[in-house]
Amino acid sequence: MIIHNKQINIFIEQLVKYSIRDIVISPGSRSTPLVNNFLKYKDFFNLDLVLDERSAAFFALGKSKVSKRPTVLICTSGTATLNYSPAIAESYYSQVPLIIITSDRPMDYRETGANQTLNQNNIYKNNINWFFDIPITDKTNFISNIAYKAIYNSENSPQGPVHINWQFEEPFTSDEEEKEIKKIELNEFKKITSEKEMILSQDKITNFINLVKNKKGIILVGSHNYQNSKILELSRMINWPIIADPLSNLRNSKNYYENTIIDTGDILYRSESQNLLPETIIHIGSLPVSKFISKKLENSKNHIFIDPSNRISHGFYNIDLQLHNLDSLIFELDNHKNLFNRKDNNWKNNFSKIDEKARKSLHENFYKLKEVNFKKIILNNVPDNSFYISGNSLPIRILDIILNKSSNITFLGNRGLSGIDGNISIASGVSSMTDKNVFLDLGDLAFTHDIGGLITAKRNSKNLTIFLNNNEGGQIFNLLPQSKDLSEIYEDWFITPHQNLNIKDLCKSLSIDYFNPKNEDELKKIISSNFTNNLNVVEMNFNKKDYLTYNSLIQKVIDDIN
Repeated sequence: MIIHNKQINIFIEQLVKYSIRDIVISPGSRSTPLVNNFLKYKDFFNLDLVLDERSAAFFALGKSKVSKRPTVLICTSGTATLNYSPAIAESYYSQVPLIIITSDRPMDYRETGANQTLNQNNIYKNNINWFFDIPITDKTNFISNIAYKAIYNSENSPQGPVHINWQFEEPFTSDEEEKEIKKIELNEFKKITSEKEMILSQDKITNFINLVKNKKGIILVGSHNYQNSKILELSRMINWPIIADPLSNLRNSKNYYENTIIDTGDILYRSESQNLLPETIIHIGSLPVSKFISKKLENSKNHIFIDPSNRISHGFYNIDLQLHNLDSLIFELDNHKNLFNRKDNNWKNNFSKIDEKARKSLHENFYKLKEVNFKKIILNNVPDNSFYISGNSLPIRILDIILNKSSNITFLGNRGLSGIDGNISIASGVSSMTDKNVFLDLGDLAFTHDIGGLITAKRNSKNLTIFLNNNEGGQIFNLLPQSKDLSEIYEDWFITPHQNLNIKDLCKSLSIDYFNPKNEDELKKIISSNFTNNLNVVEMNFNKKDYLTYNSLIQKVIDDIN
């Protein structure tokens, strides 16, 4: 057997042992040894082929968002490896596990001008949890350890991408290659877990109590990987309201009954009210979508951060205490419940009243925008247990403002670096992992940016519907102050409308079902119908002039609550 086949078989055995199942492959020559051996063991894996490495990486990211386990990415050498970079960076900052295996030529080819040879040694170094460069060698004893470290560091450091650069020399295959497949036993689900901070030190418990006891505070929750039931329990323990980001998945109607869920935080913290400034903030997960929340709360006195990552947003405020494990905190606080005042609800009630006032004004003013009305219809009519993926820029901001008391829907986003790239591919990855309905809310520029992802989506999605908000370009730029200063160049170089792209014809060429509702009733009918295609595009056309009133409508709501 060729030596690299022995190494790869050992690596595969470890993946199977630790229940790594999802493999995404892009075609190429240098990766032949990997592809050949993985296909021998195809019964152990979910293997997907995605032609474009950029799309493949975002597709894998979407799969891991659902599974919470590393998806393995495999590609050939050269520029193919660089196409992974955007998704790897997003994976790192949004803490989504990936195992990237790039194939490479022998290291002595580097810096020689050899064809398709690029220095791939740690090329993603600023955006990964761990790296290893596997050389050309006849040794195999270290491979098992490399596989273990790749899985561990992807799942526990905190979760994120790891990179293995695997050097191969020709021949990749042989006529005398062994046909017999090594027997590998399929184990029950097995995961490598970290014991980091399973038990909190007494100093941290005491510090937490001192920062919270008899303080007016809030729990600010962004996108996170904790159980929402634990966050709700913490809120009840210390009797504080929750400022819930749309991607926290806390704005489910059932969560409002026993907890104070504030879903207009963006509006509340745009206002000048000082009555909403807490003494202490418990910040769980990522930063919120709203920059107004982050900016206003930097003036609070005390900040507790709960997140497994050490990549903390110190730029917004200093951290007085960081905890990694929410479960252990809840366990310890269970013995200290009597220290917190759970009878005085004035602080929470004040938030609730202003929240209700803001919600009423939003309905009276903000819903004058057609896109806002259409979005609310979508949210009110998508089936329960669906996945709803929000694109960045304007879609996520509108979602943040209008989402309240939702049905049982899982909301996902791409807020690690908040880019508009790869959204269709990510949604395809999500859809490939579930039989549930998956909906993607996307702007026209983001759609165009990942137009090649439609091929990935058509090939791999199970039940994906894209809501395409066609407002003739990036209308979010009209909300920025520089739009007035640069008015002569703003339309062509920032708004960038793509008027020559016919979405209907594009969909027809790829056998994608296309819909174009003209009013609210047509939209409702489309959502309530049973889609028969695995991929559907619902193009909604909005007048770009509507967005010129966006800021003034928001200001009207702010004035109403002040």
